[in-house]
Amino acid sequence: AGKFALQAMLAGSVEMSTPAEIPVMLAKMQGNELYVLTEIGENQNEAPMIIRVDGNPTIQDFFSQKRKVSTSLGGTPEYATHQYLKYFDIPKENVEIIAQKPEEMVGALSSSSVDAIVIFEPYPSLAEETFPGKTGRFTLPAGVYTTAYLLAANKAWVDKNPEQAKGILKALKEAEDFVRENPAESKEIVARRTKFSPEIIDKIWSDFDLRARISDQLLQTWNEEAQWAIDTNKVTSTAIPDFTTLLRPDLQQV
Repeated sequence: AGKFALQAMLAGSVEMSTPAEIPVMLAKMQGNELYVLTEIGENQNEAPMIIRVDGNPTIQDFFSQKRKVSTSLGGTPEYATHQYLKYFDIPKENVEIIAQKPEEMVGALSSSSVDAIVIFEPYPSLAEETFPGKTGRFTLPAGVYTTAYLLAANKAWVDKNPEQAKGILKALKEAEDFVRENPAESKEIVARRTKFSPEIIDKIWSDFDLRARISDQLLQTWNEEAQWAIDTNKVTSTAIPDFTTLLRPDLQQV
C-alpha cells in the first residue's frame, strides 16, 4: 500500500514513493516536510465495496443490520468508506470498521470474520474470483470521489537534486505516451511485474487515467480531506495547512 511506501520515505529509507493523496495530506498535517512532484494517475473507482452475500441486495438493504467492514485505515480506502456512508446515508451505528492490511482482506471475507471489504484493486477482483456468485460489488457514483496517485519525494533530496527530479518527470511523461500508444504491451509489462493475471489487469485497466500532471482538482481535494481529518480527530491540528507548499511547479517545465 502507498501509505507504507510514504512512511519509508519519511523515515529516510527511500527518496521517493507513490502514495495516493490521503496519506500525503495526513503527513502534511502532522508536520512532515515533503514534495509532491506530480500526479501519476487518477481513478474514480479506486476502492469498491465487496460484500459476501447471496442475492443482489441494495447497499441500503445490506446495511439494514450491523455489518463489519474491513478497510485500510489512513489511506484512500478509509476515506472511500466514509464517502459510502455519507452518500448512501448509512447509519454509523450499523457499521463497525475493522483495520486490516490489503492482503488479509480476501481471507477475512472468506472466513466471514468481516461482512465487507473496501480496498483497492486487485483485491476486490481476487475476492470475486475466490467466491464466484457469492459476492456483490458497490461503487460510488462518478464524481463523488476520485483518487489521485502521486509521486512524493524527500524534500531535502529534491532541493539538492532538482535536475534529477526534472529528469524523472520527463521520463514519466515519456511513459505516459508509451502507455497511451501501446496499451497491450503496457498491460503485459504490468502483469509481468506485479504477478497478477492478465485477466485482472485487463479488467481494471480502464479505471485508471494515467497522466503525469498536477490537476486543478488536487488542492481542492486535499482541503476537503483535511477537514474530514480534523472532524474525525485523525490529526491534532484544527487548521487546514497551505498545501501549495507541497508542490514544485518549476520542476514541471520538462
